[in-house]
Amino acid sequence: MSVCRRRRDPIADTIYSFSPFNRICVILFGAVSIHLTIGTYHTFGNMLPYMASYMRNFTDPSVRIEHMMWIPTFQGCFPFAMVIGGLTSSTFSPRVSAFIGCFLVTSSVALSAYAIQHSFALFFIVYGLLFGLGSGIAYVTAVSTAINWAPDKIGVISGIVAAGFGLSSSIFAPIQTMIVNPLNLPATKDGYFLQPELLHRVPALFTKLAVIYGIMQAMALIVVCDPPFRIRHSGLGSLSEYIFSSSSASANQRYSGVSYSRVRLDEVATSSTDEPKSRSTESILEEDDEDMDEDYERPVFDNDEDTTIQMTSSEMLKSPTFYCLFASLFCCSFYANMFYNLYKTYGESFIEDDMFMAMAFSIASVANAIARIGWGYLTDRTSFQIALSTATCLASVFLLTMPMTRELGKMAFLFWLVGTFICMGATHALFITATVKCFGNRHKANNYGYLILSTTTSGILLAAISQFYLKAIGYTYLFIITSIFPFCAFIFISCIQWTPQGKLVT
Repeated sequence: MSVCRRRRDPIADTIYSFSPFNRICVILFGAVSIHLTIGTYHTFGNMLPYMASYMRNFTDPSVRIEHMMWIPTFQGCFPFAMVIGGLTSSTFSPRVSAFIGCFLVTSSVALSAYAIQHSFALFFIVYGLLFGLGSGIAYVTAVSTAINWAPDKIGVISGIVAAGFGLSSSIFAPIQTMIVNPLNLPATKDGYFLQPELLHRVPALFTKLAVIYGIMQAMALIVVCDPPFRIRHSGLGSLSEYIFSSSSASANQRYSGVSYSRVRLDEVATSSTDEPKSRSTESILEEDDEDMDEDYERPVFDNDEDTTIQMTSSEMLKSPTFYCLFASLFCCSFYANMFYNLYKTYGESFIEDDMFMAMAFSIASVANAIARIGWGYLTDRTSFQIALSTATCLASVFLLTMPMTRELGKMAFLFWLVGTFICMGATHALFITATVKCFGNRHKANNYGYLILSTTTSGILLAAISQFYLKAIGYTYLFIITSIFPFCAFIFISCIQWTPQGKLVT
């Protein structure tokens, strides 16, 4: 048999030697740390007045806030990058794939300090396209790797990792405001800053952020890896077991029944026909290296219960279920991106307190991060339809009534902001779960990459509306129109009852 061996990863072996709970904590540290850096994508709304004001005063007087909305749209090119991330992860390794994504993200932020001073087009390419490309590669690699260590806890694991993406805003938005506007200078009613001492701090902000991202990513990349053995069950038990467990002995007893087998670490030219058997950890460690080869034939996430529902991307694209999910994510991403990017410019039209806006966004982001875990847990306990239907219906109510906050004051604005952010937390946590449940675990990276392409198309629609119609219709009608989108997502989700293989979706 002709074999091209992939070098064993000693870090993966070391992590695997930990108890199930500890190993998941280590893996989640790496995945969440990466998502904390790329999650600053959602701080665009906080930085938007600073960037637009700087370019309007020093780079290009014709630049307006509406024009800047194309940048997050093309940061949303990461659906294409997710497909690339899936390919690089399987071809090389998760760590190499994540490194490529992280390098592109940090480099784009560092180069933005130069680009914003010279050209809107250059800034658009660097902070838009380059950042989006790196984010997509790093995003899908981190979350897919974490799921591979706990394939029976997809909802909770993806929710925790997605929480890092959401929590990023609560950390970095106040940092951005304190660096650029430490004196809490007010913006104009149109959302622009005119103070020279504030504007001159904008380019340096990108350099400082790039240094922070680089340090966090370097630590995280150490533990980004697939498990060295194919894990059928994580051994984590339920959340209630950890909360109410009376002794460590009961935890050890829970771990004793966990079954593992060897992960494929070699790329084999000719496939073996031998079927690997399920074995305990202890029996595996006593085997000779020659006995490993048959288990290398099967991927780390090839769970026995999933073998009947593994769909390739080409098969998925022929399924009506995919298009229901695509339309649902299109609607969810439209309302979420609108609110992420325009909440601050709307708020500053009646709230003259830039620091309050930063802290309000930080509080809402914490709520969003916690909600992502909660939505994931609710999905594992019920179904993604129930969780997502609840989130979309509540989002419609909050968006429809958002214009009332102009009269009710800034504390009411904070309440609506937090409520809407909680609803938005369901989007990132649940759609990858829906992808796995409907199309299988094996090709989840590529399949999710095609699904999340809907976020790019919704972003283009949002950018076009913002540039050509926002000034004419105003924020009140924008919120009312946008409230229709999450309700449409609820209708699409309600249509999904069965997987393409005829199984009831749970």
